[in-house]
Amino acid sequence: MTARDSGGVMRSMLVTTALATIAAVVLMETPAMPQVDATSGNYMLPLCQAFLRMQSQDMATITNELSTGGARSGGIPLSMMQAGMCAGEVIGIAEMLKGGDQAPRACIPKEVTEEQLVRVVVASVEKDPTNMHEDFGTLAAAAIIVAWPCAK
Repeated sequence: MTARDSGGVMRSMLVTTALATIAAVVLMETPAMPQVDATSGNYMLPLCQAFLRMQSQDMATITNELSTGGARSGGIPLSMMQAGMCAGEVIGIAEMLKGGDQAPRACIPKEVTEEQLVRVVVASVEKDPTNMHEDFGTLAAAAIIVAWPCAK
């Protein structure tokens, strides 16, 4: 190896070391972002509340919800999609609890609307916020079973 080659290798090693040091300092100085549990009541409740606000039939409320992006940032499509995630999960859980081929775990009258289902779940989760860190599906199922128990 010539002196010229060893100078290039040394320069490359110095640059690599400097970049690694800078990266380490940046990573140490950057606060850790908290993990968001997208299955928890903490995450889903604001989405359900946004869904209910959009069901209000009040043009000012709906316009405000759409202009602010709702419970999460990202603009109109994202907020609407996320609000729909809540409604979809609640409706799916309600259908599952009706039993299908198995004995029902909840006896939900046919007249109950999708909005009513979401309202019952939201009211239940808001009533006991100490459980909001728990799985939203479990919280929603419990709320629906309590609201519409089957006769024994």
